Amino acid sequence: MKHRVRVQVPVVRRGLFGRKKVVYEERTIVVDGRTYRRMMKEQQNRRTDDFLDFVDEMETINAIFDD
Repeated sequence: MKHRVRVQVPVVRRGLFGRKKVVYEERTIVVDGRTYRRMMKEQQNRRTDDFLDFVDEMETINAIFDD
């Protein structure tokens, strides 16, 4: 089964005075079922990791203020 997924792709553009810069364009790509599941699993893991990092930081801050 094919799925349409919107992804951000880095593109090198020329800015003011010819300097190069990297900008992210959003594009729609078509992927198969296996790749789609892998991408969704990575996205879910990223959210969980961000939340766990936040909890760890809050515990560290609480430990500093309790001392």
